[in-house]
Order: sequence, then C-alpha cells, then structure tokens
Amino acid sequence: MNGLQRVYDSFQSLQKQYGPAAIKVLLAALILALHIFLGLAIVHNFKLSVALLCFMSIGWLAAIYYFLLNPALDHFSPQIDAFSASIRQLWKRTVVRGIVYIALCAAFVVFLIIITSGSWIRKVSIGGLLFYIIVSIFLSNNPSRIKWRPVVWGVLLQFVAGLLVLRWSVGQVAFKFTSEQLVRFLEYTSNGTNFVFGFVANPPIICGMDAPFSFSSLPIIIYFGAITSVLFHYGVIQFILVRVAWLMQYTMGTTAAESLNAAACIFIGPTEAAVLMRFALPLMTSSELMAALTCGFSSISGSLFAAYISFGACPNYLLAANVMSAPALLAVSKIMHPETQKSRQKDMTTFKLPKGSETSALECLSNGAVQAVWFIFAIIASLIVFLALLALLDSIIGTLGGMVGYHDLTFNVLVGYLFFPLAYIMGASDATDPDAKIAETLKVAQLMGSKTVLNEFIAYQQMSGMIMRKEIGPRAQMIATYALCGYSNFSQIASQLAMYGSMCPQKKAVYAKVAFKSMIAGGIACFMTACIA
Repeated sequence: MNGLQRVYDSFQSLQKQYGPAAIKVLLAALILALHIFLGLAIVHNFKLSVALLCFMSIGWLAAIYYFLLNPALDHFSPQIDAFSASIRQLWKRTVVRGIVYIALCAAFVVFLIIITSGSWIRKVSIGGLLFYIIVSIFLSNNPSRIKWRPVVWGVLLQFVAGLLVLRWSVGQVAFKFTSEQLVRFLEYTSNGTNFVFGFVANPPIICGMDAPFSFSSLPIIIYFGAITSVLFHYGVIQFILVRVAWLMQYTMGTTAAESLNAAACIFIGPTEAAVLMRFALPLMTSSELMAALTCGFSSISGSLFAAYISFGACPNYLLAANVMSAPALLAVSKIMHPETQKSRQKDMTTFKLPKGSETSALECLSNGAVQAVWFIFAIIASLIVFLALLALLDSIIGTLGGMVGYHDLTFNVLVGYLFFPLAYIMGASDATDPDAKIAETLKVAQLMGSKTVLNEFIAYQQMSGMIMRKEIGPRAQMIATYALCGYSNFSQIASQLAMYGSMCPQKKAVYAKVAFKSMIAGGIACFMTACIA
C-alpha cells in the first residue's frame, strides 16, 4: 500500500508541476488539428464545410477581441473615458439632441421614400406602421411623459434587423442558412419519437394518413428544452443575452431589466425569460413590469418553431419575427406605459444572471426534458379545449346567422370582418384584382382574429389549410406568419398572471392592472413587425 501511495503522491506532484502546461499543449494541439481538418474539408467540399467555417470565424473574432482588442482598449481606457465624458456632456445640450434626432428622422424619411418608391403596397404597410404607433399613443396612460428615444430607436432597430435578414443579399443567405440548420437540428427529434412511438409518429402514406400532432411535432419541445438547459448550464445563453441586451440598452435607453428580458425572449422564449428574470421582479417599476409582460405576448418559444413550421409557416419568417419584435415590444410598451418612477435596475453591471442548480450536463438534460413534458401537456389540453370551443362558436354563430339568412356565417368570418381594417393597413394582399385582394385580406384578418381570441396554434393550423387550398398568396402568407408570431391572446392573460403572480406575489396588483394592456401592446408589436416585413 505504501508503494501505491508513493506512486499516487508522485503523480499528484507531477500534475501540479506540469498540469497547466500540459493542458495548454493539448489545447494548442486540438486547435491546430481543428484548423487542419477545416482546411481539408474546404478543399474536399466547400459547401459542406461552411457551417464549421462560420463557427471557426466566430471563435477567431472572440479570440481577437479578448486577447488583442480588449487589452488595447484597457490600455487606452483613460482616453476613452475622457472622450465618453465629453460626449455625454455634449449630449446633455438640448440643441445637440434636437439636431441629431432631426437628422435621424430626415434620413429615415428619405430611406422610406426610397424603399417605397414604385410600390403602393409598401406605402400602405408604412402607413399601417404609423397607424399602430398613433393607436399606441391614444392608449397611453400618460402621453405627456412618453420618452421618444425608445420609440425612435425601437422602430429603427426593427428596420435594421429587417434589412439585414430580409433585404441584404448576404444577410438573406446567412439567415436562410441559419434557419435551415435550425430545422435540421430540430428534425433529429424524429429519431427518438420513431423509437418510442413507432409507426404512430411516422405512419405510412396511405389515404392521406398523417402523424398525430402530439406524437410528431410536440416532442421537439422536449429535445429543445433539454439542449437549452445544457447551454444555460455552461453560460452560453447568458453570454449572448448580455451582449444583445447591452445593444438595446445602449441605443434605446431602456433599463437593464427590460433589455435582458426582451433579449431572452428572442433566444429562449417568453416563459423561460420570465423564469430567468424572476430575481429582478421585486425591484421592477410598473413600466418595467408592463414591458416584461408585453414580452410574453409578442414573441414565441424556439421550442415551438417546428410545430409552426409543420403548419406551413416559413422558418425564415419565424426567426426574423422573433428578432424584429424585441425592439418593437419595448417601443410600444414605453408608449402605452411611460416610465414615471426611478428604476433601481438601470445598469447592466448590476445584473448577474443566476446559474441553474444542476451540477452536470447529464442532470441538465434530464431536468430540461422533464420540465418540457408538462409544457406539452398544457399545449395538448389547451388545443383540445379551444378547438372544441371553436366548433361550439361556429355552431352557435351559424345557427344565429341562418335565422336571418346568413347560412355561411362562422366565427372565423365574424372575427375576419372585425380585424379586416387592421389586416388591410398592413398591406396583407398584393393581388391586382380588387375582389381577390379583399378576399385574401379577409383570410389574413380571420387568422389574426383567431390568434387574438383563441391562440396562435389554432391560427397557424387554419393558415395551413388556407395554403393547401391556395386561398392566400405568398405575400399574405408572409404577413400572416409575422402577425401571428406571438402569444397575444386572451387565454395568455391568465397564464401570464398565474406565472408572474407565483414568482412575485407582492406585485399581483400591478400585474392585474397592466395585463390586458400588455396583451394589446404585444399584438401591436407583432403587427408592426408584419408592416415592416
């Protein structure tokens, strides 16, 4: 035993003496091998190696920032601080701020004139954007206290995001590649569902037989939830959130709490974002809580992407909508509920996102998967109830309509008429024939109504049927996908109140006061995104 102890002690001594150097050598060898592999992959098949090249480029940019740029910035920090202080002093002058804002507005107007020239439908969409901003002002509880910096920058960031992912050719290619990889990543779930559920999850193509939704699309939520838990455990999600939140705070002037919550909604979804930000809820002002609840009404969870895609929604549009709605929701919430209190969570440096209680990646996978199961049960239950309720409403409305000679009257037709003006000012249809344009716009309005009164699942399912029957064209599909991409419906109000009330009971009165207005703000944010698209 003494011999074994001496060997063990010698090994420990060598490890302490040469361990750090050995780790550095192994890391350098791994990086070198990775670069050699990348070179061979590019020579063999460049198209297949694009993904690895992108990841390597991100790694190189991060290395350049941390090892070269960051130390250089630290070296010149006194000069940078002095320059920043002089800029802040200059910005305090009303004349300077006025000149900058006038110049930005003028440049924005010129930009709008350029992109809408020769296209009447784009002019209609821009008019719709202005209409929704004006409606938000009318619904504001304190119009005289509105700060226009979040509003102006929110709309500008929406346009910038739209240009990058929808108009710029390089951005289009990159975003399309990202969405394709996301869909491919989510499709790996089929390996697990086919093993567990057998042919039920992947039935033979006989007489139009299709896989049940609960066995084919919903299990993706389990897979996505498990992977998200692992990324959160290793700090990847926190790293991305802080950077995106800093950008929104720096440009829009929103507080750290609002910016982090909006950034989290982009990447992990509104429910997960609320849980992530629960530590900040007790200190939030009523305006910040309004923004937090609006996040829950204007974005969707990434785990549900595959479900919506299975209904015919374009993955590019879904991803773009989630990104573009983040600044919009902050802009609308700051119009409808301006900040009148002093925030205690302004600075990003005061925030330290909490880590999970898990101790390993395997534990994260297990806990993330189990937590997602309850989410699936909630979706199944709500779908059963709302589809049954929709059938009941159709029956009642059809019976009442038949009494006065309107035998084709249904719930969808009724809400379509109610939402028709909102769909029309978004430029939902580009059909040249007036009758076809009205019919197509009415279909989009029906989807918007179903989403608001019932939920977005029902609306996307109805959109799938419209696409199969060719009742809506490509532009109408795009506008509908953007407009439906959010949880702004009446049933979500109860879910939001229950979730936030359980996490911070002392703020229940504030939640109840702003919940309905938050739902309206979330819907307006989605509709603004559709106008810009």
